Amino acid sequence: MVDGLDADTYDALVTAAETYRAALVVRLAGEAGLRTEEITRVAPRHLRGAESVAGARLLAVPAGDDESAGGEPRLSDGEPVDRETVVPASLAADLDRYATSEGLDEDDPYVDVSPRRVQMIVSETAARAAGLTDAALDERVTPSALRKTFARRQLVDRGVDPRAVRDAGGWESLGTLDPYLDPLDGEALAAAIAGDEGTADPSAERATRTVLPGFEALADPGSAAPPAAVASGLIEADRWAEAWVVRRAVGGERADVATAAGVDRETLADRGVTAGGPWLDAITDGAPAATDGRQGTAGRPAVAVPAAYEGVVHGALCVVAADGDPVGEPERRALAALGGCLGRAITADRWRELLHSDAVTEVEFHTTDERAFLARASERLGCRIELASTVDVDDDVSRAYLSVDGARPQDVAAVVESAPGVSDFRVIETGEDGCSASVRLADGSLVRALIDHGATVRDASAADGRVRVVADFPEGTNVRPVADGLRDRFADVRLASKESVARSPRTESSLRDGVADRFTDRQWAALSAAYHGGYFDWPRGSTAEEVADAMGVSSPTFHNHLRKAQRALLDGVFEDDADRPIRDGDERATSPGG
Repeated sequence: MVDGLDADTYDALVTAAETYRAALVVRLAGEAGLRTEEITRVAPRHLRGAESVAGARLLAVPAGDDESAGGEPRLSDGEPVDRETVVPASLAADLDRYATSEGLDEDDPYVDVSPRRVQMIVSETAARAAGLTDAALDERVTPSALRKTFARRQLVDRGVDPRAVRDAGGWESLGTLDPYLDPLDGEALAAAIAGDEGTADPSAERATRTVLPGFEALADPGSAAPPAAVASGLIEADRWAEAWVVRRAVGGERADVATAAGVDRETLADRGVTAGGPWLDAITDGAPAATDGRQGTAGRPAVAVPAAYEGVVHGALCVVAADGDPVGEPERRALAALGGCLGRAITADRWRELLHSDAVTEVEFHTTDERAFLARASERLGCRIELASTVDVDDDVSRAYLSVDGARPQDVAAVVESAPGVSDFRVIETGEDGCSASVRLADGSLVRALIDHGATVRDASAADGRVRVVADFPEGTNVRPVADGLRDRFADVRLASKESVARSPRTESSLRDGVADRFTDRQWAALSAAYHGGYFDWPRGSTAEEVADAMGVSSPTFHNHLRKAQRALLDGVFEDDADRPIRDGDERATSPGG
């Protein structure tokens, strides 16, 4: 059994998370002490502010089905809870932001997957961390090991009362925590009982105070654009005199200042910030870079961390100390986590811009890399494959719906079995010389990689081992870092064309324009999976249970999202009657003939 992780190894694990949700899975176990099955039960309504301590947040842990018969505490609606645990401010901010970005209802679990999938997410993240760093990690890391990390951090690093740790983590007795507690000598006993000395790590407490305003600004749905919000939030802490976000300029040798707080852009240009510095190193290396003082920072200590998501580095977040104190390791780790959250937020903003933009940057990529599943399949089978749609199963898995011309289903299935990152081949309909089918993609997809980078894929096809993908980015997007990120996964990927095009008002039907904003991501995924999976055909190409299984959710969860999506769709059709919410027992006015 792997023991609890030390601070550096744990931070490497969190940083290696490929998705927002994967990071939350790791942090709920490692920083809130949740068990595997508990991670799948907590929802936004379980998170509340503490009344006794300003700024503290508590997470109620619902009791499982086999735990709900006793006299445990209950929420206001009567739901039994096993316990409450304290959630660090940065994790609480991430939970709030994730719930907002995913459109979660108060009752929707943050992590709507099976406990087994939670274990796999932790294992996959550990494997990725081991491949990216020198951290002592392997696939034996489990949520249980992360709970041990939680216990050791509270007991050893922070000196929290063992009774508080026992109750927060839901352990049966203090004896469970004995391995983490060394015997106290006389002096330590005197300090503990007399209470003359604090046991909290002052550097960790300082990191919380100085970086927390950045997380809070990022989580505020009414704040400015993410880079500006984070920069403004950070200088609210007396620790930082300046905060700015830079991007690599066209050509790659210089930097552009995207936003700044505590200093104006002209001053930064006069200091030579645009000519380069540690901030460009952070962008190039994808890792924090520090300086004890240079012209660009007015001689003061500073640190730059990458704002990155899914391999794409959007820029670097830079903070300059207000005094001569260098930036300590706990502050660097906290800032690095903030940079990762900023990268995710920038990507989410690009998706929103793309939805509402009147013009887009249309790009076309080609690849013959065998690691791209469509290239491998079309080359080995001598067929043509067109991608009809992709549906997000979760943050790191998609289901792709394919139209295959020139190959039998059993031959496609054989290629799927040998392709890394591709699995669960399902035939929807067979034809004379082809089929329609779906596959589960965890990796090995150029389409998936572009979607992760904030693009909308318009067309994707493969023939004779060559993949062609056409995608839209928001107008003005710098495509170069996107192309560089793709080449890290598919060595020969080539940017075939790039142009700015006006969106035709008829590219989407008026019906879809009218209802698109009514769907949450989960509702749209359920509706799209049902449509492309043949659920609405007669006879049906897939049953509801089959579609739910393909999406990795339970049948009731699928039906819940599908029914809500259908309601939103019908509200769009009957727009005049959809201006008010309909409740059970309401009656609609009938037509003259009704």
